[in-house]
Amino acid sequence: MIKRVLAILAVGIMTAGSVGAEDLRTLFVNMPDSILPTLTKSERMDFLDYMDSGMKARVRNKLGGESVMTALSDNSLTVITSQSGRMEMVLFPRRNGTNLICIIRTVSARFDDSSLAFYNEDWSPVNSDDLIKLPGFDDYLTNEALKADSLDYFRKQSVLRLQSVTPVDGALEFRYTSLEYIGEDAERYSTWIKPEPLRYIWNGKRFRRK
Repeated sequence: MIKRVLAILAVGIMTAGSVGAEDLRTLFVNMPDSILPTLTKSERMDFLDYMDSGMKARVRNKLGGESVMTALSDNSLTVITSQSGRMEMVLFPRRNGTNLICIIRTVSARFDDSSLAFYNEDWSPVNSDDLIKLPGFDDYLTNEALKADSLDYFRKQSVLRLQSVTPVDGALEFRYTSLEYIGEDAERYSTWIKPEPLRYIWNGKRFRRK
């Protein structure tokens, strides 16, 4: 395939000649298989070919299922890895001219639950504690909840605490997703969880709570 040959050459040229930040496509193609183990480098390149051609970007993964790339821009992409899984890759520009790579993995069962991982452009991991103080359960509570006499009971009821993460305009937005897991009291406590997401802005070095 001519497009495939040209894409390989382009990736090689960009990798060899780049003196600044790597672009998203190069980083995605050169992603270690351990980060997205169900897809090979060839399949990742297929995604880019399909998206560039305006075709449905779907491939057969190593598990025999179907994976689909649903979004691709200069600084982010989204891959539906399985019926219940999603991976998002987002670039956040650093002050030194390179990019921080953020990988968001989300499992969608009854409610979404996300996890974060960060990498340098050579795909060496970066400790998340150096970049962001992840929100805890109390960060989602409204003033009504914090003033309530039964707050301790609510905390005990909310043992399963899931949250989703969405990249939005140079930020990460966190949402508490598992209120209904507490059962029949969920509606009673609906005003105890903030309806708006918790927004963390990237400043070139760390994510700061807005």
